[in-house]
Amino acid sequence: MMNIQLLVISNDEYTAAGAKIISEVKDLYGMAEVIVKVRAPLPAEFSLMQPSILFCMFHSEQNKQNIYYAGLQDLVIVEMEQIRDAKNYRLVNQTDITGEAGVYYALRHSQKMPSDMFAVVLGYGNVSSGALNTCYRLGINTKILRKSEYKFISWYLKNADLLINGIAWPENARLKREYIVSRDDIKNSSKTLIVLDLSVDFPNPIETIRPTDYSQPYYLEEGRVHISIYGYPGLFPVTSSRIYSEQVEPLILLIADNNGLKGIGNRGDLGAAIKKAILEPRKMNFEQYKPSDIQQGSRIE
Repeated sequence: MMNIQLLVISNDEYTAAGAKIISEVKDLYGMAEVIVKVRAPLPAEFSLMQPSILFCMFHSEQNKQNIYYAGLQDLVIVEMEQIRDAKNYRLVNQTDITGEAGVYYALRHSQKMPSDMFAVVLGYGNVSSGALNTCYRLGINTKILRKSEYKFISWYLKNADLLINGIAWPENARLKREYIVSRDDIKNSSKTLIVLDLSVDFPNPIETIRPTDYSQPYYLEEGRVHISIYGYPGLFPVTSSRIYSEQVEPLILLIADNNGLKGIGNRGDLGAAIKKAILEPRKMNFEQYKPSDIQQGSRIE
């Protein structure tokens, strides 16, 4: 039997490092001047927060309702994913790990060896690149589908074992419920198909996808395994925690040393990068983003 040992950091170790342990979330949010999270808060979490700085993966373009919730609480947002250097490289970024972790998790549900699998990939960005590198390394036969080939998606899926989506779906397509992969495409696909969504937008290019989490990371739809996990790097918590800590620490220390965000743009290149990532809902008519019903639309050809 394999003996697996998990790395556990005790409360005493946190306390010895200078942290204060708080058991109630409402107490934590009520006293914080700066809140640091990886994932954006849920609506119920927003309601517990007092006016403060929220530093997280906010993704305002894909989740505009969060601008509304943040505005209600008079929060100022620093969007982690928007902090970029002079070459437009993200300073807090685990998209490549997202792609790699997603492929490794999907293989848990495969009845084939990687060398016997065929994968179809949507998207060319960092998150897709991480998935592609893993597929190549494992010997998975891989096809990157170009826009001109979308109309042939049904044909490709009849022989595919893995469909990987790395496309960040634009707002207009989400509002219209437009799809690249329809429910019928999934229904008529290979019986062995696993649908792996790495972007975790909703709606997104695949009609049958909805977000999942660690408590239920996959579900069956039309008889096919679907995976769309918020926070793929968390599947490898030791590695992802180390990388996030190394990336976030200098940013948080600069904000603390600056006593907040006022004048942060004058604190060198790092301060200028943080300034560009600041979002202030109260200054942008946040009430226009109050959640409402999404219009129905159709598939893209």
